[in-house]
Amino acid sequence: MIITSLAPSHKNKDNQHKAIQSWRKHDTKIVSVNHISEIEELKNEYDVEFIEPDRTGWGIFGRHYVPASELLKVIRKEGSGLIINSDIIIKDLPKFGNNPVIFNRHDFIDTMDKSILFRSGFDAFYLRSEHCNLAETNLCLGQCHWDYWLPIMLMQNGLSIERPVDAHIFHKKHELQYSMLNWEKTSTIFSQETGIKGSNQSISQKAFSHITSRLINI
Repeated sequence: MIITSLAPSHKNKDNQHKAIQSWRKHDTKIVSVNHISEIEELKNEYDVEFIEPDRTGWGIFGRHYVPASELLKVIRKEGSGLIINSDIIIKDLPKFGNNPVIFNRHDFIDTMDKSILFRSGFDAFYLRSEHCNLAETNLCLGQCHWDYWLPIMLMQNGLSIERPVDAHIFHKKHELQYSMLNWEKTSTIFSQETGIKGSNQSISQKAFSHITSRLINI
């Protein structure tokens, strides 16, 4: 199962369509978690299963971004799944075992043959239901720091996380979809939820260093 949260107003909507086309090659159920106000618009354009979250980030961001922990609820119910950002193309996937798996994407402009590894963030996570007993978060897909929160929380629960070294997922570059104001908001939330302290910049650096130093490359 592949789980995402489709963006109804993505500036590069074409990228979402191409991403979903690549997911279909893996013959698996595709689920998008969205607020009810967005589902009506999205279901006319995307042939996926929609699930309503129990809550969204409306009070923080003024839009119905979906907290990462709402996607974990789907995995707890279904047994396992790949959480992925909505515009990420899957070329292929490794064989999954019992450990969580984290993916770095490869960015490209015109063709995936000329892509560059994006090192400072993560765009997909394979998880089993037993990995998902984590606290709720206010960090949301479509905003920053949720991709640091998830591995940090998994590690705090004593889990080992694997990272494939081969290129499996790709992303066509586009303008940033978030503001610096929201980046600062998510940095503060991340610090409160994980206990990692410092300036906004140092919090991100500490988190990234902590995560990458403990990943198991496969």
